[in-house]
Amino acid sequence: MNQTMEISEAKQGCGVSLRLSRWNVLAAAGVLAFCGAFLLLERLLGWEEEDTGSLPIAGGETLLFLGMGLVVAFLCLLEVRLPVEVRRGIGWAFVLLMPLATFLAVDVINSTNVFSFSTKKILANYICYLMVFALVYAITRRVWATAMAGGLIFLVFGIANYFVVQFRGQPILPWDIQSFGTAVTVAGGYQYVPTQQMALTALGYFGVLALCVKLCPRGKEGASRRFRITERAVSLVISGALFLMLFPMDILTDMGISVWAWNQKTSSELTGITAGFFANIQFVMVDKPQGYSASRVQELGEELAEEEEPSLLGQSEELPTVIAIMNESFTDMQSVGDVEFTPDNLPFLHSLQESGEVIWGTAYSSVYGGNTCNSEYEFLTGNTTAFLPTGSKPYQQYVDSDQTALPSILKSYGYRCVAVHPGNRDAWSRDTAYPYLGFDEFIDVSAFDVDRTLTHRLTSDRSTYDQLIYEYENRQEGEPLFLFGVTIQNHGGYEDENFQTTVRVKEAAGEYPQTEQYLSLTKKSDQALEYLLDYFSQQEDPVVVLFFGDHWPNLEEDFLTDLLGTDSGSLALEDMMREYQVPFVIWANYPLEGQEIEAVSLNYLSGLLLRAAGLEGTDYTKFLEQLRQEVPVITAVGTMDKDGNLYAVGESTPYDSLLNDYAVLQYNNAFGGSGKVSSIFTR
Repeated sequence: MNQTMEISEAKQGCGVSLRLSRWNVLAAAGVLAFCGAFLLLERLLGWEEEDTGSLPIAGGETLLFLGMGLVVAFLCLLEVRLPVEVRRGIGWAFVLLMPLATFLAVDVINSTNVFSFSTKKILANYICYLMVFALVYAITRRVWATAMAGGLIFLVFGIANYFVVQFRGQPILPWDIQSFGTAVTVAGGYQYVPTQQMALTALGYFGVLALCVKLCPRGKEGASRRFRITERAVSLVISGALFLMLFPMDILTDMGISVWAWNQKTSSELTGITAGFFANIQFVMVDKPQGYSASRVQELGEELAEEEEPSLLGQSEELPTVIAIMNESFTDMQSVGDVEFTPDNLPFLHSLQESGEVIWGTAYSSVYGGNTCNSEYEFLTGNTTAFLPTGSKPYQQYVDSDQTALPSILKSYGYRCVAVHPGNRDAWSRDTAYPYLGFDEFIDVSAFDVDRTLTHRLTSDRSTYDQLIYEYENRQEGEPLFLFGVTIQNHGGYEDENFQTTVRVKEAAGEYPQTEQYLSLTKKSDQALEYLLDYFSQQEDPVVVLFFGDHWPNLEEDFLTDLLGTDSGSLALEDMMREYQVPFVIWANYPLEGQEIEAVSLNYLSGLLLRAAGLEGTDYTKFLEQLRQEVPVITAVGTMDKDGNLYAVGESTPYDSLLNDYAVLQYNNAFGGSGKVSSIFTR
């Protein structure tokens, strides 16, 4: 039963009433329930983390939160009477102002310094939001629906971006949308602690929805059909015009919105979260390199055909079993900074490096904290993501037809090529990408033949290696075997309460629990590697093993600052590149030409592995080995030449002509289609 209490009323039908209708009461109850649930969550978090000081709401903030909750709940109970014309004007004002409010909310959630933005940057972000809000209004012609849908889209995006940055160290990029399934698969390994900004923003969102319902037009309200059509058309034209301005015309660049490919986190903080995301969409298409043509590719091919093969680094009496292992989130932090761990977390790896019997060194990845698939792509194909759009995921975007890669080269020698990964088949679209790259079989978590043990809630490295050994022992007689193993044990986050930490940061024991859990995981990885190589050292048949890390983990910023010796939140390129260093080692149970390679990017490793296996590659791998002598590191972050000089992505270098030849060959390899010069990329 409705109860109405008059508060005030103007002479011309204006007024405000307290109306306890069913929907009003339910809305108010929902707001209060949200407040209660959040405060309960806060208390639970307080009990679990009372020593961390990371509570989302505390002290005076609790009173502010409760006060806002009561105000919003009260708004839900009001009934406001206004003339149609006034409602219509208020509605248009809401549609124009909501994009600005949402922009501020999203950036406050992500702690950008939004209030120091220039007028141009604020306007650039505003038109990104307005484009979407105008489109929603054109579809719904309801202010409350526009506020609900548009606001929800961006607030969910803003909150998701916050957590992605916490876990991966990088913001959401356009291509991450294609990785949603993979993200869901690994999301359970992290802890999601809501912040004060999220709570207050959510209440503000509820308040705006309530005001839209109370103050803005409801239904047709006397508007003619022509007026309604005109209103929709104008909104659609505004949205379309802004779309054209943002993308084909690239107005964002003129407004000071630029993308730092080598530091997307800082870039998005300087440009605004959504404007930074939209700016990255500009790079969705892969442009042909400068001077690309069929004749240029053919010319390069003829030049390469005359070049000598690089010398072999090892040679066995028969074709060896070739094994490549990409270890999840594996790096050697003691080689990066002046921080000691107790005990040594990688004693076996360090003993290999000191033995003089292996090929080892520092490799550079193009990704940080995630996007494992890009490291796989660079290693297997010899291509670099430096020539692809920022944030690309090649497996999902570009590997949609047969592409020449390490497996296809080895198959020309008669190898059977098997990939092993203890995750889901469709993660990073491996199930569709692997066959195009030449793999004969893909063994995922559902197809393991050995018993799996879990470490850190995930399949242990030891279990993955047991499966590799199983494949080796059950190979067909006389058929050489290539095994590509991708581990998962060390995947973030590093907050597993059931995992026993065994490694400490020597001078700060207990201060960095995530780091110490990660280090303890890598110690298990080191032990598993020793187990694997000990097994193959006892085999009579020749075996060569490449082991490398895919990228760094995302750990506490204070630890990274201590490790790097500088503020981890504002790194120069030189220090930034250190966060992309991962170790690699090539071992064999036959003699190798042992050496240390101080710097090499992942795109060169497959060529080194072939040489260690005593196998010749293609004209493309020959070109890459020649290029490595001049430019040993080429990543999506930066380039390093043979003298150690660094160049950011997009920066001019003395090697631009050589790099352009690389880009031409890569484009022909990956996107050449019927114009691909196969003789360059096959034996």
